[in-house]
Amino acid sequence: MVTNKLSYTPKVYEQMAELFKAIANSKRLEILSMTMNFEVTVNELSKVLKVRKSNTSQHLKILRLTGLVKSRRQGKNIFYKVTNPQIKSIFEVTGKST
Repeated sequence: MVTNKLSYTPKVYEQMAELFKAIANSKRLEILSMTMNFEVTVNELSKVLKVRKSNTSQHLKILRLTGLVKSRRQGKNIFYKVTNPQIKSIFEVTGKST
């Protein structure tokens, strides 16, 4: 039987949808995987992913705006790292189901 009571507020559902949109791209998932345990630069990500730096930067912007990664500038380099500890759980849960 379905009840009319929602588990979360509409705002929370909107935030969840934004999160799912941000991770609904294979390159962004690869970026999250690479930045989960240590900081990585755009150049390093681009080389490993075989994607242009501009495309990598766009992916990182989406991840940063949704609060999934943080950036830190050191000289000319910007380092990125996952900030949301729940990302690892998402990888563990979805990795087991594939």
